[in-house]
Amino acid sequence: MNFTMFGFPITIKNSFLGVIAMLGFVSFQDRLDLIAAFVVIAVISVLIHEFGHAFAARSQGTHGVPTISLEGMAGLTRYRLAKEPSRLQSIFISFAGPLAGIVLGLVILGVFFSGVVADTNFNRNLFNIGFFTTFGWSAFNLLPIVPLDGGHIMTDMIPGEVRTRSRRAAYISIAVAVVVGGLLYWQLGLLFAPLILGGMAFQNFQMLQATSAAK
Repeated sequence: MNFTMFGFPITIKNSFLGVIAMLGFVSFQDRLDLIAAFVVIAVISVLIHEFGHAFAARSQGTHGVPTISLEGMAGLTRYRLAKEPSRLQSIFISFAGPLAGIVLGLVILGVFFSGVVADTNFNRNLFNIGFFTTFGWSAFNLLPIVPLDGGHIMTDMIPGEVRTRSRRAAYISIAVAVVVGGLLYWQLGLLFAPLILGGMAFQNFQMLQATSAAK
């Protein structure tokens, strides 16, 4: 699926829809209406997150137009800044995505508690989905784990030159991924969480191995 919104070319791939549908099925199983609602709300939430990155990048000046792609397990905003960004600019662009999700979550909270929508079981489920895909995913994205937004923010905040910062960020990412993944499985029984975070830890381990070999 390809379209343009707010001047940004957007692609939504079947791989992303498949992953989201699987998460919806795991959560709601035989409730096809809630599975469909989960897919729609999740797509909107991820798009809003990526719009945050895209608008922030465009505000700093880019070569060409930032593009947004929803693929696999995540959304990606691709852009090339017109000049080398400062650390503060990079942090601003990284944080803009989770911030956009939090703002959307506040809107959902306001609508639900304003009494505009009826307080039914279905609407409560919609609220829970919206809460999870905005506040929940924004909080997850802010974890100090590369390649999450929080990992990029952490990397920009670590002192030292680029290679040193990247290696230190990788060590922190591995430690946080292992601890958080273990806690989410132990406390909540979320099997997919340690699998995802374990994959991120392995990516960081590979990066450390590659940079050590390049010495």
